[in-house]
Amino acid sequence: MDRKEFLSLVGVGTAGLACGACFEACAADDEIASPPTNVDFTLDLTAPENSPLTNVGGYIYKDRIIVAHVKSGSYAAVSSICTHAGSTVYYDLTLDRFHCPNHGSNYLTDGTVANGPAPSPLMRYNTTLSGSSLRVNS
Repeated sequence: MDRKEFLSLVGVGTAGLACGACFEACAADDEIASPPTNVDFTLDLTAPENSPLTNVGGYIYKDRIIVAHVKSGSYAAVSSICTHAGSTVYYDLTLDRFHCPNHGSNYLTDGTVANGPAPSPLMRYNTTLSGSSLRVNS
């Protein structure tokens, strides 16, 4: 095998691996982790690990749930698992939406799909603020 053939084979092999990785990024629906159920926890907003929630736009993750202090000043809690490909969503204060950086899906703060490719909404959880305690439950 000469140099030209070798480089050609390496190039084709590399391109094949790259394409395979791209196709794997879009998981089949049955491969996406299920959203948490039977949720009931309380966050102490004075605890350092929960300090992002003291500011509008701040958010934290707990047990595959994202809890955000949304633009309206209230709190929203939804599954952190994008329903399209299973990527982790984050809260975007500018858009006042949960955003999936993988393929661009956006969800309203109640988990409703604002734009796809997400096929279904994020699971939504109840939030109740009492003093400095924020309860999240299903």
